[in-house]
Amino acid sequence: MSAQPTIRRAVLDWFPWLLLVLRVAMGLFFLMEAEHQIASGYVGGDDLAMKLQKAADDSAVPGYRYLLEHVFIEIDQPLTVLVIVGEICVGVGLILGLFTRLTAAAAIFMNLNFLLMNGTSLGASGVDLAFIAGGALLFVYAGRQALSVDGALAQRGLGARFMSA
Repeated sequence: MSAQPTIRRAVLDWFPWLLLVLRVAMGLFFLMEAEHQIASGYVGGDDLAMKLQKAADDSAVPGYRYLLEHVFIEIDQPLTVLVIVGEICVGVGLILGLFTRLTAAAAIFMNLNFLLMNGTSLGASGVDLAFIAGGALLFVYAGRQALSVDGALAQRGLGARFMSA
């Protein structure tokens, strides 16, 4: 019977580090996506408009298709900048563990939109679903993560609901 608490404690000791790995991996992915979009000429180009139109024609969830066609494609240039800035902010926030709950909520929101745009194909939507689940874990367990700016600030008495501590 003494082995059970030892196993539970071992899992609890590793959980903050698993959250750290998840947080940093997700953050790096967001930064990689932003870098790809900048390098591919999304800003000032029509790459996002073409991607949105293709999604509206092929894969988007039916209710979301209307939003793509009548809102997002119409504002593709400012939306491109907003998405790239959002990906950079989410990436940096996740890597640093800064404003973790807010950053995780933004990641969930962005990936939910990507999921609705990509539709139900397992390839693209599988990544979106994984990131939504990862964001939810980070949101719920933000206070248990290892090596975060939020944790360091909390130790100095600074904290807020959108942070992890």
